[in-house]
Amino acid sequence: MKLGRCPVCHSHLHLDQLVADEAGRQLLSQFARMNYKLGGNMVAYLAMFRPAKQDLSNIKALTLVQETLELTSNQPALAEALEQAVASLQQSRVSGTGKQLTNHNYLKKVLASKLEQAPKTTGSTIEYRSPKSSLSKEEEKRQWAEQMRRYGVKVPEVPHD
Repeated sequence: MKLGRCPVCHSHLHLDQLVADEAGRQLLSQFARMNYKLGGNMVAYLAMFRPAKQDLSNIKALTLVQETLELTSNQPALAEALEQAVASLQQSRVSGTGKQLTNHNYLKKVLASKLEQAPKTTGSTIEYRSPKSSLSKEEEKRQWAEQMRRYGVKVPEVPHD
């Protein structure tokens, strides 16, 4: 199935060729699960691993994507770290000091910095209670009233047992 033309070389892009091997299918699947920002930054990051005179194989690209996603479950922070790392690496390549990446060490440093800057959460304020509560009706009403008061809602006092 022809998708269109490559914007760089103008050759035809075929979906069936992109998924011709297992690694290509898995790679496409990984990108399909990402949001636009993370996916775009991931593609730019993969380019930092590409050798100067050859393509990055699907299996190598898949391995790099999986390793990168395993660094954190915080995808917004990962997307920002990828963007910052790629910008810095591209700048070093322009100045002539940049080289092809061989590991994720630089990204790990940038990501650690991003995660330190992220606001810390001390836990959820949402309580989950199973439908079958062992509390009495009166205790449930008392807890409900107490919680409503914390939200600033005026509720009549519930008598205690």
